[in-house]
Amino acid sequence: MKARAISLLSLLLLVAGCSGSSDLFQDPKFARFGVKADQPGLAGPTQDPNTPDGFEIQIAWTIARHFDRDASFQHITSATREKKLQTGEMNVVIASYSMTDPRRAEVDMVGPYLRSRSGIMVRSDYDGPDEVHSFSGADVCTADGTTSVDLIEQELNDQKPQTAPSFGGCIDMLRQHKVKAVMTDKIILEGFVRKSEGEFSLLAAEFGPEGYYGIAIPKNHRAECLEIMGIIKNYVSSTDWKRDFDTHFPGVKPDDYAVGPAQVDAKSACSP
Repeated sequence: MKARAISLLSLLLLVAGCSGSSDLFQDPKFARFGVKADQPGLAGPTQDPNTPDGFEIQIAWTIARHFDRDASFQHITSATREKKLQTGEMNVVIASYSMTDPRRAEVDMVGPYLRSRSGIMVRSDYDGPDEVHSFSGADVCTADGTTSVDLIEQELNDQKPQTAPSFGGCIDMLRQHKVKAVMTDKIILEGFVRKSEGEFSLLAAEFGPEGYYGIAIPKNHRAECLEIMGIIKNYVSSTDWKRDFDTHFPGVKPDDYAVGPAQVDAKSACSP
């Protein structure tokens, strides 16, 4: 009788897990994802503006399918990530979102699925020193609302960098010679360099601590948070991770950005 009761409970849990019902994803058809629109490799545009493509987009589709939904995408900026989740406009944000304690206080975070130190991208005709301290704050652009703003200021002895609403804006400033460099997570810059077809290049110099990219959801959705945590643990330990990385960052060394399931256990935060 006891074994039968356990088997019945297991069946009920399985059915509940496959039912498609979800407190987080209340729309029975779509899971709404906030993503970047202009970060090639991670989340870049295609011919259809409503269908971005990239490594983070692949993760979004994996999550959506797990919950028996299609993915819908809204383009967001770094400065609006928390707000979009807290107002309910987005169910999930996957947008080069570094996992920090202040952010974990605002939203639940699962990950990492990538790690990266900070790097320096310049025009290919740059012939100056290969080090972060060779630039002034006025020489540099980064995106509003990112951890890069404070990190660059610390590296440049309290000189504030120039900022733009998105890294696409920084790319325009670099192209127009309004700045000498764009600084942020190196994995973001890898995508821009690849897309530029020789217009831009990465300096060898890296700076700052490693940042870890996480998936964010509104607080108080523990069941879904733990399910997503399981998805990401399986993903980063599978061959799918390297396949997707190689697809979206061809020629880039995956070991420089890879993470493991132990890091997902250590850094994820799902509120009670």
